[in-house]
Amino acid sequence: MKFNLSIALTLMLFLSSNVFLAQRKGKKGKSISSDVLNMTFERLQEDEEVTELGSISLLDNGVFSPTENSADLFRKGAGDIVGVPTNAFGSEESDVDGGKTYAGIVAYRPGRESSLRSYITIPFLKGKGNTSLSKGLKYCVQFKVSLAESSKYACNNIGAYFTKEAPSSKSGIINAPENLIRGKNNRIHQGFFGWDEICQIYTAKGDEKFITIGNFDKNDNTRFMPVKKPKTSEVESMKHAYYYVDNVTVKQIDDDEECQCAVMSQMANIEKYSTLIYTKAIHIEESMSVGERVAAQELFFGFGKKDFTPNSKESLKFILGILKSNPNATIEVHGHSDTQEEGLGSSKEEFNDMGMVRANYVKRYFLANGVDESRIAVKSHRDTEKSREIAEGVDDDELKAAKSRRVEFKLN
Repeated sequence: MKFNLSIALTLMLFLSSNVFLAQRKGKKGKSISSDVLNMTFERLQEDEEVTELGSISLLDNGVFSPTENSADLFRKGAGDIVGVPTNAFGSEESDVDGGKTYAGIVAYRPGRESSLRSYITIPFLKGKGNTSLSKGLKYCVQFKVSLAESSKYACNNIGAYFTKEAPSSKSGIINAPENLIRGKNNRIHQGFFGWDEICQIYTAKGDEKFITIGNFDKNDNTRFMPVKKPKTSEVESMKHAYYYVDNVTVKQIDDDEECQCAVMSQMANIEKYSTLIYTKAIHIEESMSVGERVAAQELFFGFGKKDFTPNSKESLKFILGILKSNPNATIEVHGHSDTQEEGLGSSKEEFNDMGMVRANYVKRYFLANGVDESRIAVKSHRDTEKSREIAEGVDDDELKAAKSRRVEFKLN
């Protein structure tokens, strides 16, 4: 049978074209995002092991530090200095499911040591070679940070800088006058436990080949605040704002709605939702059993939020002390959301099952403080169980919703 080469080539082009279109088309013909970078810091160069601070260059994909003060790498099983979750700067689990590695940078130092910062530079790779961003296209940029307990300060200005050439700085501070994104409102990131997301949409100028994570402003232009080390932490307090970094992603998008985290952070005027966070005094009596004392603790949250309030942190410390004093005890963590969060969750991923999001955030706190995972059970009740704090006929709808956004505990 004779083989018609021109027909074969035409068929191959047709098939390859349709494969490409299938990869770029989502529901109702909408195009979907395309990964440019998915950096979870997991892959080391062959035969390399993390044994000391400053080891970011051990990664196998060209990641490096562009200043003399090198970024750090932390990995499970690497010891007390560079281990996960516990290391020289604090304790944190990876943001990646099943992950065992993350990075760390100095984002702020006061006084004469202000230039002793560190950064993480990641090249964009495709196969074995470099690739670059395309002029005029939009990219959804996300990464996670967590303030280490050794930090005496927390700061803002943490962002991502895009460059055609690998950046460098003799002074120790990289200046980024353009091609820079930060999170909404450029706020101070002060959360010790769990991961805080930084997300923004970046429109490429063309040919950017590197992304660098860090603080690109001098101290005079950086907002900072003193923070107190958690009482449960035994690491040495240092004059810096030190952040763990994980899960850096860059995806090409065709419209803003494909970058849900940025759409949410730019939403309104979140004031159109409630800004109320309910607070109550915890009453503990001598006649209470240990289980009753734990059940008396409740954590309350802002709308669409999982962050711990000062009262919540005190309750978590209290429960942690009981778990450490009773090594055979287990804890049930019950997460709840309000009805409006549930309604938004059906169409906006950031609001999906806030009860479970909150319960898992509490679980991360306990894990980071040495409680074995086998002792922690989490469950989401969504908006199905009425809060015992609600006073019918007295509370208005906003207060009822604030009392519903909560986490409850049961000791076994």
